[in-house]
Amino acid sequence: MAAVTTDPPDGDGSRGVGPRDGGAASDGRGFRDADRGQMLLVAGLIVAVALVALVVLLNASIYSENVATRGIEATDGEAMEVRATAVEGTGALIDGTNRNRPADHGAAITAVEDGVVDLDAYLARAYADRGGVTHLTTTAASMERGSYVTGNLTANGTGGSNASLAAGVDRTRGFVVGVEPTSLASTDESGAVANAFRIEFADSTAATREVYVYENADSNVTVAVGENGSAPTVVCSTPSSGPVDVDLTGSTLGDEGCPGLWTESAGELDGSYDVRIERTDAAAGDVQLTALPESGDAVSSDHTASPAVYEAVIDLSYRTAELRFETTVRVAPGEPDA
Repeated sequence: MAAVTTDPPDGDGSRGVGPRDGGAASDGRGFRDADRGQMLLVAGLIVAVALVALVVLLNASIYSENVATRGIEATDGEAMEVRATAVEGTGALIDGTNRNRPADHGAAITAVEDGVVDLDAYLARAYADRGGVTHLTTTAASMERGSYVTGNLTANGTGGSNASLAAGVDRTRGFVVGVEPTSLASTDESGAVANAFRIEFADSTAATREVYVYENADSNVTVAVGENGSAPTVVCSTPSSGPVDVDLTGSTLGDEGCPGLWTESAGELDGSYDVRIERTDAAAGDVQLTALPESGDAVSSDHTASPAVYEAVIDLSYRTAELRFETTVRVAPGEPDA
């Protein structure tokens, strides 16, 4: 009989009949780790796509806003251009009417009304090519009556060197004194009160502000401002070989700015005031201003005062396919800010 041989048992009592069960368990963990890696990869891809989409949407939004903003700025700029043209044209019309010295205030107001009608027609033609429709109007009731005062500094009707330029003034605009430098007194701040040509503003409380114009030691046209007859302070000076305009309401001397000229003189006074020129023998030149009387239609003056329109209120509208613009503007050319 053949002998039967058996394998010896393993140490744990089992027989060696093939691979152990632990190998199958190890393969399952490998599959689970691979699944997690794939999920992380897919999640990362989704996040990346989402971020790209967000950036694209954000850029599109910024671009759209910029385009829209540019459109608004363009239409706003066009509206402001129409407004500026209307205001400038009306101001030139008012001053042109006053320089023509109408016979009375009625004639002055009628001339401005007719002129605004012509200006309206001009604006309509000018902006029709852009697809815009304009309308400009004013009325007699929207205008303020005033006085346009002009004359030579020395030919003031008094026969003396002192004269009233405008009495009982509520507001002033376009106040310009043109002087010839060689005619001015040569002095300095300390001597200006006694020697220099001056414009004096006096209010109802007897407070005064003086503007002195003279030639300094450097032969420059100099403007100084004082109060109540005290020693003045220089506010500006300029060299010049020809006539120089002292624009009081515009605060300029010749072609240069003169900060503080108006605000430190008439702009410091309360209420209405009288305007005088004194020591005109120390200056040669001319003067002009447009005054709004404190009461009535006109101011009294030793110079030539003619009926004038001081200001006008205009109504302006401008429309295009993208814009509707309407405004009411007070026009008083050359009026100071203060």
